[in-house]
Amino acid sequence: MNTSEETIVSGKKLTIVVVILGFILVLAGSIYGVDWMNYFFNTGSVYPVYAKPVITLLSFFLVLIAGRHKFEQRDWILVLLAFCCMLPTDILMSLVVVSPALSVGSWVFMVGGVLSIIAHIFLIIRVGRGLGYLRKFRLSEIWLPLIIYGSAVVILLVLWQDLVRVGHAVIGPVYTAFFCTTVWLSWETVRRKLLPRPNAWMAAIAATCWYVTEILGEIYNLGMGNISNITFGLVWVFYGANVVLWALSVYRWKVVKEIPRHRRKSSA
Repeated sequence: MNTSEETIVSGKKLTIVVVILGFILVLAGSIYGVDWMNYFFNTGSVYPVYAKPVITLLSFFLVLIAGRHKFEQRDWILVLLAFCCMLPTDILMSLVVVSPALSVGSWVFMVGGVLSIIAHIFLIIRVGRGLGYLRKFRLSEIWLPLIIYGSAVVILLVLWQDLVRVGHAVIGPVYTAFFCTTVWLSWETVRRKLLPRPNAWMAAIAATCWYVTEILGEIYNLGMGNISNITFGLVWVFYGANVVLWALSVYRWKVVKEIPRHRRKSSA
């Protein structure tokens, strides 16, 4: 593996990345602005439906152009595969918003849900780094998964009657288990230094944003009146950050002597 300073994202590649990020920020600002105009003034603009997946598309492009600036080939492939699922999911879920015929429970919604689960599987493999450290997992370290899974369980219990009402009594908990696992293992990469520090933090924050996205998205899907309408305007604030950070996390941002995959056997 080439770990020379030349592989750190810089020069023309850094300029391209910054320009794309700038465009994403402008696009995101326009999307959020129109979403809230729709909420406060009932304007009914469908602009966000078409524009939101563009953020994922541009993030996907950031992954594709990483080239020699990616910090690890296997890591890059897994994120690439995740985006191959995330992009069609975001397109399908955007269609669900504007078409009553494609609402919650339709085949479009279910296909999007399955693709999202597959994306999480790729990301879990990516941040899990072999999961060897779990063999020496100490009881004193259990606070991290307890917070993540425990908070999700509490939220599910609060929303349970509404989950049953819309037919999410099975898929809700199953999907929650996947995104909670992504969050937990992403933060383990920070705690155990399983990825270069910038990449680990980007992955952990991205996964946390996705966690918040799914909670807000589920509240919207439950059709809880004004509360659901408000959460709808917040979903892509977090999800947009999620897809951008996953994309940026494939780049080499600092010189490292070795990606510590060996820690899967030795870390405690």
